[in-house]
This record gives sequence, C-alpha cells and structure tokens, in this order.
Amino acid sequence: MAALLVMAAPAAAQPGDWRAAAPALALDGQVRPLSAPVAIGGTAWGPWRRLCREQATRPGRPPQRDCLAVAEARPEADGMRLVLVQDQLGLRISALRGSDGRVAEFAALRADGSPAPADAARDGLVAAWRDQFATLSLERRRIAPREDFSLSISGSARGGTCRPEGTAALGGRPVVVTRCAVELAGRLRGGESEARVAIFGRMAIDIATGMVAAQGYATRIETFGTGGRSNGVVVTPSRVVLE
Repeated sequence: MAALLVMAAPAAAQPGDWRAAAPALALDGQVRPLSAPVAIGGTAWGPWRRLCREQATRPGRPPQRDCLAVAEARPEADGMRLVLVQDQLGLRISALRGSDGRVAEFAALRADGSPAPADAARDGLVAAWRDQFATLSLERRRIAPREDFSLSISGSARGGTCRPEGTAALGGRPVVVTRCAVELAGRLRGGESEARVAIFGRMAIDIATGMVAAQGYATRIETFGTGGRSNGVVVTPSRVVLE
C-alpha cells in the first residue's frame, strides 16, 4: 500500500456490515466496561509457546495457518530473548523484546545459533514476521476509557486507531479488549490496480506484557480499473493468536 486514505473510527459492526466477518475473540467471559485508566506493559514476555496467524483465503475452505514456535525464552538485560522457529520452513529467528515493549532485535539464525548470512528470500520472510511481531508488541502505556490510541501498522504512516471496550480475561490472564480500524489507499503489490483497503478488528491486549494476545479482524479490499470503475470487493477474515 502506498498511502493512507482516511482513518476509520472504530465502531461496532452492524447487520450486513463487512466488519461482521472479523473472527470473535475466545475470551473467558464477558467484557467489563473500562471505568478507569489501565496501565499495560512492564513485563517482557508471558507463558506463550506459539505465535500463529490464520487467514481464510477462499470461502468454505479451512483457513491457512502459519506459526512461529517459541523454542527458547530466556531473560536478557531488561527484556526477554526469544528463539522462534517457523513450522513450515524451519526458519529460526532471534528476537529481543524489552520490558518496555520495544522490539530491539529480530534476525535470522543458523541452526547452531550464529547469525545467518544475507539471503534475499529468507530476509523478506523475516521482515514480514518482524512487522507482524511489532504490531503485536505494544509499548508501555495507559489506556483510558473512551479515549482513542494509535496502533503501529506496517505500510501506514499514521497507523490504526483503537478504542477500548473494557477488560476481560483470555486464557486466565487479564486483558484489555479494544476495537481498531484503519483505511489505506494505493496500488496492490505486484499489480497496477488502484485499491482501497479497510481493516476492522478486535484485540485482546495482555495487561502485564502489552502483547496483543489475540486479534480477529476483517480486511475489505476494493480494486478499481480504468476510469475509477470498481472491480469488486473481497473481504478476508483473519486471526492472530499467542498460544
């Protein structure tokens, strides 16, 4: 995507609205309204052993699933050193996340643990996973009732806009539940078609770490041909979870 078109204010999906395609969050119970600011972050990592993303590419077919397994997690400096291994290709990645939520390092590793040499195809895959990980890693902050906050999105100078719904639990851990939205416009990668992309979703932010422990979102893509005529709309549901 080339440029930000307009930010869409987070809003509840209405019947027939494309945003209803966003997968639900597997919360432990009901969301409790936020009555006071909540401080998130301060801990570098939680109990998670996998980071997985799922995307439904065709109606009626199971979603495609791609995961990074946490092969190792050890404290280092003021953070946590993670060794992540991709299921499909065996790609190994060393990541360092600080207790402030910043991702200080994210790089490919050899099997013996040494830095991997440059490789264009592999480095592109690592960069894509780094963007994903950075989106899930919120820096330490306070989230206040009825107050919007920004979310960094790769390819968008302004990022997304999020608004808290309340607090809940996910896997027994306290989370803040938010609604987020962003709209982009530009050319699709590898093509000449102009496109407008809108994303809407809900996130469960782990309070102790500031990691987005789960998100379910829908992406609406509308492409345009010569003269600005619409080629149609595609809506894709996706999930990203820490397990």
